[in-house]
Amino acid sequence: MLLLFRISWLRMAAAWGAFAFFMMLVAYGQAITGTGPLQWRTVLLGPLLYGLIGTLLTPVVFVLAARFDLTAGRARWLPYLLVHAAASVALTVAYRALFMATLYLVGGSNAPVSWVTILAGFNFWIPLYWMVLFVAYALDYHDKWQRRNLDAVRLEMQLVQAQLHALKQQLNPHFLFNTLNAIATLIGDEPAAAQRMMAKLGEFLRLVLDHSDAQQVPLAQELHFVELYLDMEQVRFSDRLAVTYEVDPAALPALIPHLLLQPLVENAVRHGLSAGGTGRLHIAAERQGQQLVVQVRDSGPGPEQAGPRGVGLENTEQRLRALYDDRYALRLLPAAGQGTVVRIELPFHH
Repeated sequence: MLLLFRISWLRMAAAWGAFAFFMMLVAYGQAITGTGPLQWRTVLLGPLLYGLIGTLLTPVVFVLAARFDLTAGRARWLPYLLVHAAASVALTVAYRALFMATLYLVGGSNAPVSWVTILAGFNFWIPLYWMVLFVAYALDYHDKWQRRNLDAVRLEMQLVQAQLHALKQQLNPHFLFNTLNAIATLIGDEPAAAQRMMAKLGEFLRLVLDHSDAQQVPLAQELHFVELYLDMEQVRFSDRLAVTYEVDPAALPALIPHLLLQPLVENAVRHGLSAGGTGRLHIAAERQGQQLVVQVRDSGPGPEQAGPRGVGLENTEQRLRALYDDRYALRLLPAAGQGTVVRIELPFHH
């Protein structure tokens, strides 16, 4: 909900100043069409007091709008509506009481403050509360719309950076030379396998460059991209790298940020092989209600107990925060026995 400090007192005063000016015009029109003399004190003082008291009470309405948010969902809509109905009556009474008391004290009216004078024209003034409430939600909607636009621009920049990072990491000389050397080794002994690896490399490069405008892709497509990468890594490391998958078919249509898994898998391969022996990599994904849970586990030495996260993991978290706000979870956990598990929880959208 819109925070009160984002609305300046100057803007509130300007809005109520415009209202006071309008009321002055109304009072002036009523005065010049009446039979009595024109009283400038009455024409000016009453509208100015309305504007001043309205400026002071507007923050109260904004606080109530945030505390009892009518846009929070259907389950709370009716009780919150009743709260605002009661608040509109109470604040209108307070508004009129302050106005009549102040007007009487400064000599703008000879009528003493009473329930009759306070409730006079009550039906006319009570809609002011609902008008201010509507303005609060309109400003909140505008604020969220601006933040969504900024988040979209930020996500586009991060997507480009992620794509460039993938290209730099995967298309560096070591990766290409090692992959091409592995293909060259296969040509003499296993030409069919060499042809398959060349096809995988071509498809891998195409997938990196395709979907450049897509913020999100289905999990199935992201896993296919990762699988191509791991197939080529397994050729490089032969029997030193073992990869397993555990993917729930119900999770495959879920949309995830493009190139989300790539840096996590790169880290897992590096950490898994750093422990010596066979590096084991396990990728799991499942749907849990309205959540998508993805895990990447390696058999490396395990997560560091202290120190900052790596660049790849930090960039991943920044992308998730920009896209999902606080509706995601990214955890770095020790695996059972040995290794590290990166666990990501996202809202399930397809």
